[in-house]
Amino acid sequence: MSYVERIYRCLQEILKLTLPITTAFVAMGLMGIVDTIIVGHYQTDQLAYIGLANSIFMVLFTIPIALLQGVLIKSSQKFGARKFASCGKIYNEGRKYLVVLAVLFTLPGLFGESILRLLGQDPVMAQNAGEVLRIFVFSIPFILVYVNSNFFLQSIKRPYVGMYGILAANVLNLMINPVLVYGLLNFPEMGACGSATSTLIVRIFLAVYIQYYIYRMKRNPKLNHRFGLDRSYDTWWNDSRTTRKIGFGIAITTVATNGSFSIVSTFAGWMGAHTMAMYVIMLNVIGMMFMICFSIAQSTSIVVANNFGKRSREGIIASTIAGYLISFVVILVLSVAVALFPTQVFGIFTSDETLISAINAILGYVLLYIVLDTVPLGIYGALNGRGDVKIPTINQVISFLGVSISTCYMLAFGYDLGIRGLLLGMSCGGFTSLVLNTSRFLYLRRQDLKYGLPAK
Repeated sequence: MSYVERIYRCLQEILKLTLPITTAFVAMGLMGIVDTIIVGHYQTDQLAYIGLANSIFMVLFTIPIALLQGVLIKSSQKFGARKFASCGKIYNEGRKYLVVLAVLFTLPGLFGESILRLLGQDPVMAQNAGEVLRIFVFSIPFILVYVNSNFFLQSIKRPYVGMYGILAANVLNLMINPVLVYGLLNFPEMGACGSATSTLIVRIFLAVYIQYYIYRMKRNPKLNHRFGLDRSYDTWWNDSRTTRKIGFGIAITTVATNGSFSIVSTFAGWMGAHTMAMYVIMLNVIGMMFMICFSIAQSTSIVVANNFGKRSREGIIASTIAGYLISFVVILVLSVAVALFPTQVFGIFTSDETLISAINAILGYVLLYIVLDTVPLGIYGALNGRGDVKIPTINQVISFLGVSISTCYMLAFGYDLGIRGLLLGMSCGGFTSLVLNTSRFLYLRRQDLKYGLPAK
């Protein structure tokens, strides 16, 4: 097989995974947007409560998902090595691990009011947001059940199962949310708590739906045996050490990137309400693009993991190049769309013409940040696919908690560049991540050649 043919084949594999994974990611994001719109139209105070609760919940929610990411990577490697029964074993280890994670990350949320008071929030805000947070955190065990199962299904090339579930969940949320928020159909009027309850119901649905699908697989003797769904051992904690190690590195990266965004958001807040509003609008647009490119990176990670499991160094390179080609085309199309229709794009989030005009004036900085925020995802996904954890994690911490924050502060305040300085600083963090992780990938490539990873 020629190199071009190999890349073309990897392009097909990544695209087959990208469509359902991207659809699922976007649908998950839309669920949050719908919740915000419904509660926002209900009452401003209630919107503040759900926003404040979300600021804590997102930490308790995203870290355990990142910790489970090792299930996707390790199972994909075993699938590529044609050790299909090991995929089910890894899935079962994840089921036990998620119980530990669910307890660790649900319990703090039960004391949300106390946490918010410690963070200096107004007592009334802390009380109401704490009540919303208590409802939110009960959904953590259910979403972890869904995520672990979906990672397993993605690794064995069944990503559409999760996509269909998320799409159905969006429809269900759209039906239930306004009923509980506004108290329709003789239900009690619950406001933000109603929205949180809808989220809980939807996530219970997702867990039941995907568990039923896997139950059907277990009932099929052929599939049960092929994928080792009945394989589970008392030594699961020691057996899953590598899987947990991969997830731990990804979790640290998640904390580093989210932490840098939070700190830079604080910088924007220091500049006043107008600048903060601009920053929030830009982050919403950039966040949508990041979500799409992250899903492409995750698809790339799965295909790289398959090739790593096959011990194919040329397959690893081909799948990495293929992932970059897809990302480049998507980033190019999205960036051109923003450049050509900035008023329409940013106008989705505000009708304030002065805000839109101010953003249009710094559009070049926004586009630079879009590119340098999304391009590094490809190489980081490829490293994840190899199961390389320690050095890429250090690279991400250096890039986002080190370079990004310090450069943002220096440019925004030291050189008085304001919000332009924040965008340039975050771009520097993305560029540093790209350089460091590309260097790491090339180093591993040389190691493959030196120590004999076969070119097959």
